[in-house]
Amino acid sequence: MRHNANLVLRGARCTLVPYRREHVPRYHEWMKDPAIREATASEPLSIEEEHAMQEEWAADESKCTFILCDNTLPPGVGAMCGDVNIFLNDHDDPKHTAEIEIMVAERGSRRKGIAVEALEIFMSYCHMALGVKTFRAKIGFDNAPSLALFRDKMKFREKSVSDVFREVTLEHVSTIAVWVEGDGWADDGEMGETWRRVFPEWGIEISEYDGGPYAVGVGGG
Repeated sequence: MRHNANLVLRGARCTLVPYRREHVPRYHEWMKDPAIREATASEPLSIEEEHAMQEEWAADESKCTFILCDNTLPPGVGAMCGDVNIFLNDHDDPKHTAEIEIMVAERGSRRKGIAVEALEIFMSYCHMALGVKTFRAKIGFDNAPSLALFRDKMKFREKSVSDVFREVTLEHVSTIAVWVEGDGWADDGEMGETWRRVFPEWGIEISEYDGGPYAVGVGGG
């Protein structure tokens, strides 16, 4: 998605950066792990296929992806620890309903609160900047960590269960309303550039990827 092509969002525990070509080799290594592929319902791809996928996603306006970086590590490719995505694939409401996924692939970055913070930042961005109001997570019966994350910590509610696919669909309807000085209340989906004004007040730093510390040749990349 072009909207976040050069966008960096930094919280206390993690930083969300756009998925670029330099991230593909590390991502490809993650996907060699059968457990990660099973948890993410992914098929094994060659490095060439991964590069093609990255380019496709960057241009696809129905997909939004950020790479997660662990703030305890020096900025750069070496700080990569996972990713978070939405897919605007709902037939009835493709603009305002999205399937959401998150992965913390690096074991050393788990149990740090990164997944929760990343989802909070990402969902706020998707709601305010992109107009997404309903988020759905499809999770396999055996994926206990993801079920605990979305159902218990993020308060998603059960929408449906598929015994055939052995997965549960959890749903969360986002409700964000902010008071903007001079403009009054902003709520109900896409809010223009309001998110850029309020994110810093919420402790979320906004910057550009190109020329920043996470770009290749600048930080630890």
